[in-house]
Amino acid sequence: MYKYNKLKLGEYPLSILYYHHVFATKNPYHLDDLDAQEFDQQIEFLSKHFNLLSLEQAIQLLIEKKLPPKSLVITFDDGYLDNYTTAAPILEKHKCPATFFVATQGVEKGYLWNDAIEQSLKNTKVKTISKGIIGKAISITTNNEKISAFHQLVSSLKFISNEKRSDKIQQLSQELEVSEYSQTMMNEEQILDLNKRGFTIGAHTHSHTILSTETNKNSQTELLANKQSLEQIIDEPVTFLAFPNGLYGRDYKQQHCDLAQELGFTAAFSTNDGGAVNSTNVYQIPRFMPYRKQLPLFALSIAKIAGEHV
Repeated sequence: MYKYNKLKLGEYPLSILYYHHVFATKNPYHLDDLDAQEFDQQIEFLSKHFNLLSLEQAIQLLIEKKLPPKSLVITFDDGYLDNYTTAAPILEKHKCPATFFVATQGVEKGYLWNDAIEQSLKNTKVKTISKGIIGKAISITTNNEKISAFHQLVSSLKFISNEKRSDKIQQLSQELEVSEYSQTMMNEEQILDLNKRGFTIGAHTHSHTILSTETNKNSQTELLANKQSLEQIIDEPVTFLAFPNGLYGRDYKQQHCDLAQELGFTAAFSTNDGGAVNSTNVYQIPRFMPYRKQLPLFALSIAKIAGEHV
């Protein structure tokens, strides 16, 4: 597969995977996310069969057209606490570099808006969500109904502006009679510690909002506040950005790529399927996640996707 990609493309493509959580044990609200045992097995397998690179190494080799075969980068989005407590020790165990793209409002508050929804549902004794939140009433009498409600709410509310979404989350909190949330995100000390241990810290907007839902002014504020906050934490430049949700053309557009460049980011990353080659726009670099449980098929999917969408 990789020799074929080299013949077809004239160079080996770069594959970048993205994760969100690595839970100590399975979380029924996030069944697509791995638990610690699954992640350990996956990283061990990848470390034996791929060239695992830091994002800095990979981008430099991409520019120089010197990527080795099976080049692979591991990234995480959002900045969850389990990235620090669970994922990072496993990555270090297998000598695997990684980049953590952090939304800084989560650092400040201790949680993101979707975490407020999840915790409100888990902790409420109320049995129904009114139609005032997303236009229809939702029953939450059982755990399965709560899990279904979580996905409905997140899917609906992520495609509105941060200001409107914040109002909806406040309304939901009042309805469900839950106003306090436990920490789900890394704090400043943990982010700095990851950086000192050799991991890369990247930007992911301040409030984890989809930039295409915001005005250009708000988008600039989101990116600049995020970048400056992270640079203050780690005391070095933050040059990589992952766009939230991340589908180019829907979740972010060319003006957001231009804005990222103006603000001093040297590369930005999507969640569009595909591998990157030298001619790839450095502000639209693809990342993907093949949801295959069997490790050989997982590896084959990485090679296939990287070679098909460039």
